[in-house]
Amino acid sequence: MSVMFLTWRRLALAGAIFAVTAAVEGSSSAAAIDLGQKGPFEVCLEGAFDKWLKEQAEAVVNEDPAVKNLDDEAVAAWTVKALDDCRARAGAAVPASQERFENHMARWRQHIYDLASSIRRSGQSD
Repeated sequence: MSVMFLTWRRLALAGAIFAVTAAVEGSSSAAAIDLGQKGPFEVCLEGAFDKWLKEQAEAVVNEDPAVKNLDDEAVAAWTVKALDDCRARAGAAVPASQERFENHMARWRQHIYDLASSIRRSGQSD
């Protein structure tokens, strides 16, 4: 199989996970990621998510037109990349942590808009 086919296959899988999880957990509140443990893989994922979330929420607050390009496919691609990057840095992935991260990312809109709302209330955007 080609690398391109495998990448698209992974994106499709991540998208399917997002859709199912979002439907089931669509109303839960945004919170810190509970990955179940705090090894190098989890610390990497938390750091990547925190940075990404802050960037996206600030773009919403600043009414950046690029926000309109953020959709399930773009977030799925970012999620796959973050998992790959952290797997490379940590040396191994913990399947349960990966699943929790994917489930957390399925609620990406809620996380972004909750943080954007908090930034607006505090009147602070970097």
